[in-house]
Amino acid sequence: MLKTAEASLIFCVTAAVLAFGGTEPISFAAVEIVLFGTVLAMLIVRKDLVWAGTLRSAAVPAALIGLVIFQLVPLPEPLVRLLRPDNSISNTSLPGSEHRFLSSLSIAPYNTRIHLILLVCCAVTFFFARMLGQDRKSRRRLVTWLVALGTFEALYGLVQYLAGWQRIFGYVKKYNLEEATGTYINRNHFAGFLEMVIPFGVALVLYENAKLPRKVIRGQNARIKQVLGGRKLSRIGLWLLAATVMVAGLFFSLSRMGIISAVASLGVMAAFSGFQRKAGLWVAAAIMACGIILVLWMGAGPALGRFGMISEEYTSVDESRLSLWKDTARLIGGHPLLGSGLGTFPVAFTRVQSTFLGQFVNHAHNDYLELASDLGIPAAALFFGSTGALLVRVARKAASSEVSFERAMALGCLGSIAAILLHSLTDFNLYIPANALLFSLILGLAASISPANSSVLRRANEA
Repeated sequence: MLKTAEASLIFCVTAAVLAFGGTEPISFAAVEIVLFGTVLAMLIVRKDLVWAGTLRSAAVPAALIGLVIFQLVPLPEPLVRLLRPDNSISNTSLPGSEHRFLSSLSIAPYNTRIHLILLVCCAVTFFFARMLGQDRKSRRRLVTWLVALGTFEALYGLVQYLAGWQRIFGYVKKYNLEEATGTYINRNHFAGFLEMVIPFGVALVLYENAKLPRKVIRGQNARIKQVLGGRKLSRIGLWLLAATVMVAGLFFSLSRMGIISAVASLGVMAAFSGFQRKAGLWVAAAIMACGIILVLWMGAGPALGRFGMISEEYTSVDESRLSLWKDTARLIGGHPLLGSGLGTFPVAFTRVQSTFLGQFVNHAHNDYLELASDLGIPAAALFFGSTGALLVRVARKAASSEVSFERAMALGCLGSIAAILLHSLTDFNLYIPANALLFSLILGLAASISPANSSVLRRANEA
């Protein structure tokens, strides 16, 4: 059943990424059917199946799903007004409940139901990845597939940018016509995908470098002879090339926060890496240097121009992300405990909207604020707090002195999670289905990693 879960996971995430980042409803519906069908098949075939992990690992997903279900439960309107004081944005009574005065905490139940299905898919992805991450061969295949998918997306984006072929398969793009977006509609979400995959390419370079033989070879070019003496050069070169292509693709997305997040994640990885050879800084610098050289060769003017517009965008008083965040903070104040319902931000925001008047604002451009608005401050704190705790765990593993694939995976998870958490300050990648699934997969891999002090027993199996 491990192979079934692995095949399902790879298919679903790949399909979501290729289908406009999962924003095409029909294609993503097929992804949801496959995921749920796999769960059902596993439960039928293996009635004694137990999810990998402890109850603590399931607590956060279960709590979030339970809260969203509670937001959809019909409740007496007086109770709804008590739980959500800002009743001026309350939804009308539920159909068929006119005489019972029932309502729900969600102000847009249809939106919440749609996002509940996505949340359940993310939970399934998390548990599948956690289960597969504990199998040595499965986790190697998953990480290799991630890097391959990221390289394909980056190459697709580079073709769009360099050839001016602004299409996503048969679809002619209408937006972001001068940037690389891969199979995504929005350049920032394309950048969000790449910044979560690049760290795994870097980690694989470090891992292969750490496995180089330690025999002392006399001569001036001893290190070169060691590399050329085996198959390590081809592996290191392959992963280095993949990482460089992804860095170039990210740069030509012209996503400023995506570039900043990726650079910051490489810095975090360099600080925690070493693999007993202190190669982290050199590898990170080499990848960035190769990426910069490639970018300069292709032309870096547009990207540098985008960074020059930061001060204008964030200092604007009338229409900017800052004004959007101020209104979102007011919105959160109206329902701080249980939120307005998962996925209801576009509807709820109209109540407090004082910026971008005459325009439809569908997201807060800040995952922290939007999640707090949808689910309430306690639920948002639970999610991001548990993610932070998992980040600390993989950081400890990444800082250990062992040379193992599990540690390389921990280093990749560390850079990936750090990058998307930073990018979430100015965007809504976690509300894009493909990126949400990918993030859930990475969290599952991170949760499968053994604590640093218990990994000594696994070294023999990682050779």
